[in-house]
Parts: sequence; structure tokens; C-alpha cells
Amino acid sequence: MKNYVMGLALASMVYTAVGCTNATDKTAENKQVDATEESAEQSINPKFADAKVNEVYQHYIHLKTALVNNDAKEADMGAKMLEKALTDAGMKTEAALASQLTKAADVKSKREKLNPLSIALAETLKKAKIESGVVYKQFCPMANDGKGGYWLASESKINNPYYGASMLKCGSVEEEIK
Repeated sequence: MKNYVMGLALASMVYTAVGCTNATDKTAENKQVDATEESAEQSINPKFADAKVNEVYQHYIHLKTALVNNDAKEADMGAKMLEKALTDAGMKTEAALASQLTKAADVKSKREKLNPLSIALAETLKKAKIESGVVYKQFCPMANDGKGGYWLASESKINNPYYGASMLKCGSVEEEIK
């Protein structure tokens, strides 16, 4: 009887170990597939006729990506570079809004200031000549205490800057700016 119980316990451990190994292998395979799909769907950054608008947009994307990644240091750098690019481009309203992000102390505070800047910048980009690519105006209804929040992206895939990893895919494409 003792040998039977020991054999059963040993068989259970082997079965569990093999099952976990296979699950790990499948998870690794899935991650590899996901990474391949992501690289196949890489975003094509829009190209604007005006080089200053290009610079503004690239710095906005830098800031947005830092907020998605919950990276305070990069968000600070992105906000400062965006404010300078907006000032250099003569976009006073947007520069003032970016200045509020620059002054915000942390990622949470910067996220609270992102919506007005995104709305203003979207309106400006609609007037700019886009030579190639698309700007996606995206929206999360839960951002800003349920009031909602917009952001701009170079791809239709949702990466929510308002919640980062906790609600990364919350949102939808509201408009395509071409």
C-alpha cells in the first residue's frame, strides 16, 4: 500500500512537471507569435509637409509612449521637448498646454493634463498637410474620472496612456486624421 501511494505521488509530480513545462512552452510560443504580429503591424509614423509639425508630432508620441509605459523620467523629457517644439512651431495655445504637462510633478498629474493638449493638437494636425501615414485620434471613456480622454497615435492599436499597464487596451479609435 505504501508503495502504491508513493508511486501515485511520484506519477502526480511527473504529470504536473510535464504539464507545467508544456504550458510554459506554449506561453513562450504565444509570446513569440504576438511579437511577430506586432512587428508585422509596426506603425508607420505620419509624415507632415512641414518639418516643424513633424517634430511636434514625434515629441508628442514620445510623451504619450512614456505615459503608456508609466515612465516618469521619459515623460518629463518628452513634455519638455514637446513644449519647445510647439514654441518653435509658433503653436502658442498648444505650447501653453504642454507647459502644464512640463510643470506636472508626476505621471498621474501629466496624464490629467494630456486630454486638452491632445484635443488641441488634433485640431492643429487636421489643418496640416499629411504627406503619408495616418494619425489616429483615440478615446478612453474611463479616463479623467469617467469624463473620458483623447490621445493621438500612429497606429490603430490601442495603448492607453491614461492607465498604462492596468488598462492598456481600454479605448477605441474615434477618428483618422489623413
